[in-house]
Amino acid sequence: MKKFVSSIAMAALLFSGVSVVSAQDKPADTTVTYSKEEKAQHRLEKWQALATKLGIAVEGKTVEELKTAVEAAKAAKKAENQEKWAEKAAKWSVETAGKTTKEVKAAVQEAKAAKQAEKAAKKAAKEAKKQEQLAKLTEKAAKWGVDPADKTAKQIKEEIAAKKAEKKAEKAAEKAQKKADKKPQA
Repeated sequence: MKKFVSSIAMAALLFSGVSVVSAQDKPADTTVTYSKEEKAQHRLEKWQALATKLGIAVEGKTVEELKTAVEAAKAAKKAENQEKWAEKAAKWSVETAGKTTKEVKAAVQEAKAAKQAEKAAKKAAKEAKKQEQLAKLTEKAAKWGVDPADKTAKQIKEEIAAKKAEKKAEKAAEKAQKKADKKPQA
């Protein structure tokens, strides 16, 4: 029990010593007082910086003039942004009635994503059809004794057509031979 009480006393002394030291390090008066002129100058600088950022001339203007110019510039930028998104919405067939610019932007992005997904699905279907046709062509090539390895579909088709023509020519030659054999020689 004595150890517990002494450890509490040590902790209390330790923390009180830290707070005394930290209190001595700080200046007594941390509040800053500004005169009316300093406040006005600070306010003017703030509005000038904002106006400069928006591309507004700041020379010889009062705070009120700067404030109205900044608000007008922000309103113009907002209107321009709304117009831009309205055009995009029209392009993507998105309804804009009663929607904020953010909602219109989200709807346009959603329409774009849907279009991209549709494109990807069409591309996948086209690729699947191409693979199916290639499989059929490979089967046909095997039937006609054509090796489809390292060949394009066009090359395989040409070789199959050549084999067919060759076989047709052979059949015609055989038929002509049979006819010639059947005819008695006079």
